[in-house]
Amino acid sequence: MVITKKIIPALKGRKAALLAFTPAFLTASASAYVPMEAGLVMPVFALLITMVIGGLIILWRQAEAGSRPAFPDAPPAPQPARVAGQGAAVLLRELAKAAEAPEGAAPAAQARRAKPALTLVSGSAGNPENFPEPSLLPSIRRLSPDEASRIRLVTQAFEADRIELHLQPIVSLPQGKIRFYEALARLRLADGTLLSPAEFLPILECSGRAADFDRRILIRAIAVARHLVARGSEAIVGVNLSAHAIVEPGFLWSLAGLLDSSPDILGRIVLELPQHSWRHLDADLKNALASLRERGVPFSLDRAADLRFDPQALAELGVRFMKLPADLLIRAAEQQDGRYAGPDLDVRDFASALRRQGIRLIAERVDRDEMVPVLEDLGVPLAQGFAFGAPRPVKPEIAGEQDLPRPFGLEDAPTRLRRAG
Repeated sequence: MVITKKIIPALKGRKAALLAFTPAFLTASASAYVPMEAGLVMPVFALLITMVIGGLIILWRQAEAGSRPAFPDAPPAPQPARVAGQGAAVLLRELAKAAEAPEGAAPAAQARRAKPALTLVSGSAGNPENFPEPSLLPSIRRLSPDEASRIRLVTQAFEADRIELHLQPIVSLPQGKIRFYEALARLRLADGTLLSPAEFLPILECSGRAADFDRRILIRAIAVARHLVARGSEAIVGVNLSAHAIVEPGFLWSLAGLLDSSPDILGRIVLELPQHSWRHLDADLKNALASLRERGVPFSLDRAADLRFDPQALAELGVRFMKLPADLLIRAAEQQDGRYAGPDLDVRDFASALRRQGIRLIAERVDRDEMVPVLEDLGVPLAQGFAFGAPRPVKPEIAGEQDLPRPFGLEDAPTRLRRAG
């Protein structure tokens, strides 16, 4: 049902009076200048009185129209705060009350009420300091005491350079001879607890210390590689680079200068980049990698989440090793066709396809002995995991850590290390 209400425009003051009595003024003026017969005097006088009464009626209706709201169903306008000290809190409270329509309102008013009204905490009107209401502001999660304590301990250990280097062997299949070492970082807290990268690296990345951390690990790895060369070993050392550090402007370029200072170990340090980083290289990162490749630095693809890759494109970027999780390879081999890397490449052809491009496949996270025969059947040349050896700490004098500051009594502190590959 449509209800149409007539809206009478309201005029006030002199304009309303002039409009109401203009006919009466014109009639009275005309009677003074226009000759009239005796029989027309009374009708003209009666018309004049009627016009005056009509003017009064018009003024009365104008006064009523001016006192009524233009839209009868609309809620009354909020009154301004009467107390100067209450300010905006009282104004918002009045707006909240005005948003509630009275009972028996029209459907249009009910539709306007469908939106929730603004509510304020009781007692906030008398105290301007309680405004705005905190529940209306964006919420920020506060760190728990344990989280804040862990962040503080990790930061203190990093600033004190209590970083330790552990090496895990990478062996050839099926001979089991050590060909490779991966440098794995550990952070020792003040109480002697040894943390794996998964436990402390996110904290360093969030605080912008990832690049500095990777440089410290590379310096230690260079010392280890120099020690292996002095012993006549042909094993090389792989160093993981954080995805946060890789994208930091100038980080990869700075590694070139760091490696140039140790020409005796060029080719003995392998820089391992995550699969995600290889897939999102911009022009500057490609140029930096090209500069390192020209110096003889080999690269490795690490932390693969799937088995999709282009061997030729990776070889052109300087990749010489590719690490793939052993469980992904085994699950793909258990499929009927094993086609997990595209329509043309079977998982059983991974090793040979990579070998043709000068890339050697490494199966990582080989934690069970029963996984080894399956990997051998797939032709995987290298493997890494607890089935071959756990990470072992490097002596401080080998990694160049003998002069690093250490807390008193740390040598006798208990070591608590979570299992990490």
